[in-house]
Amino acid sequence: MIPFWIYAGLLFAAALAFLLVPQLCRSRGRVDPNRTRLNVGLYRETLRDLETQHDAGTLDTVQLEAQRVEAARKLLDDAQGPEHTAGTSLGRAVPLVAALSTPLLALVLYLHWGSLDQLMLASQPGGHSAQSIEKVTMRLEALLAARPESSEGWSLLGRAYMEQQRMADAARAFERAANLAGRPAELLGQWADALYLADGRQWTPQLQALVDEALASNPQEALSLGLAGTTAFRAGRYAEAAVYWERLAATLPEGDSSRAAIVDNIARARELDRAPPATGTPLSR
Repeated sequence: MIPFWIYAGLLFAAALAFLLVPQLCRSRGRVDPNRTRLNVGLYRETLRDLETQHDAGTLDTVQLEAQRVEAARKLLDDAQGPEHTAGTSLGRAVPLVAALSTPLLALVLYLHWGSLDQLMLASQPGGHSAQSIEKVTMRLEALLAARPESSEGWSLLGRAYMEQQRMADAARAFERAANLAGRPAELLGQWADALYLADGRQWTPQLQALVDEALASNPQEALSLGLAGTTAFRAGRYAEAAVYWERLAATLPEGDSSRAAIVDNIARARELDRAPPATGTPLSR
């Protein structure tokens, strides 16, 4: 959990720099150059008009100088008045308030919609003992009681139930997660896997429908490919089983620990498919 807060602090500092440096370093005399050129042009036009009136005798020398001073004062006010005030008070205050409120807002949003996976499991070093899994499960159950719309939370709870061998509970949790998330292939596969184990490894129409839906959405969904291959093998459809497992093996990296067992099952399925009908050998699953 400590590295999380270190990285969060660094990101917050970077955000502050982006927000505040341009504001705090802004020159107090900075104005819009287009507006400045317009004001200077008007000032010069005013001076020419005053000279014309003086030449015509409508303004004496004292009045001419007074009008020149007034025109100069207006030019100065336009250059440093409202624009300058907004740039140094509201223009800096708003980014400052926004920057300082950013971490609070981020924390609120994180707790409401953020990654429960990192929040819950990062605090469990190792995270594999029965006691730690039970604690995580209880905390997830409490969070989901207050925030039942979290698909990620239900998915995590399903995985926690799987670790505890609570397959029926896991199936219900994955079902809830899948429906909340729009039934993505990965969650459908997890739901089907939990149902398969909860029902004593019996294949049902519901399982078939879930696997078909998952593979239609993602032909490389690993759990669905594994289940389909296992079911086909147990039913004596060895060529079909081999095809499913070959698709599954293609999704795994060479160093994956489960890949060797899958390759072994493919070889046995191909061998049994070529052999005369006989009782199949046990699977490596």
